[in-house]
Amino acid sequence: MKGFRFSVGLRIYCIIGLSFCGLVGLAVMQANNLAISLKEQRELELGHLTQIALGIAKEEYDATGRDRASDDLARKRAADRISKLRYGNGDYFWINDLGPRMIMHPIKPELNGQDLTGNKDPNGKQLFVEFVNVVKKQGSGTVDYQWPKPGKDAPQPKLSYVTGFEPWGWVLGTGVYMDDLQTQVWESTRKVAITALIVIG
Repeated sequence: MKGFRFSVGLRIYCIIGLSFCGLVGLAVMQANNLAISLKEQRELELGHLTQIALGIAKEEYDATGRDRASDDLARKRAADRISKLRYGNGDYFWINDLGPRMIMHPIKPELNGQDLTGNKDPNGKQLFVEFVNVVKKQGSGTVDYQWPKPGKDAPQPKLSYVTGFEPWGWVLGTGVYMDDLQTQVWESTRKVAITALIVIG
C-alpha cells in the first residue's frame, strides 16, 4: 500500500493555514500582554494621584494639633480641598467612610450622607463595600466595577484606587474609565491581524 502523499498545493495551503494560526495566536498574546501592561500603568498612576488627596487630609488633620483647629473644621476643609482636585478628562476624588457612607462626591453630591451599602453596579458588585474591604485588608488597592459615564447609555468599566486615612476613618478614592484602554487593545489586535492577512495574502 502506497503511503499517502500531500499534493504540493495542499502543502502550501497547510503552511499558509499554520502561519495564519500562528499570527492570530501572536495577536491574542500581544493583546493580552498590552491589556495587562496598560492596566498596571493605570494602577500605578492612580496610586500616585491618590497620595495628593491623602496629603491634603494629613495636612488638615495635623492642623488640629498645630493650630488648635476643631476636628470638624479640619474635616470640612480637607473635603472641600479634595473636592476641587481634577486631572485627566475631569477625573475626580471622592471620600466615603467605613460604613460605608458618602462623605463627599463632587460629581454626585446627592450621594453625600447616604448609606452606600446597597449601591451596586450592573453586575451586582457592592462597589463601596469592596472599597472598604480593600482598605481594611491591605490599606490601599484597586477595584474594578462599572459606573455611569457622561455621554454613554450604559455604565462603563472603571478602575478605582482607594486608600484609607485612619485618623478619620476615611476611604479616599479616585478612578478612571477603562473603555479607552479596551480601544487601544482592540486597535493593536486589529493592526496585527491586518498585517497577518497582508503577509499571507
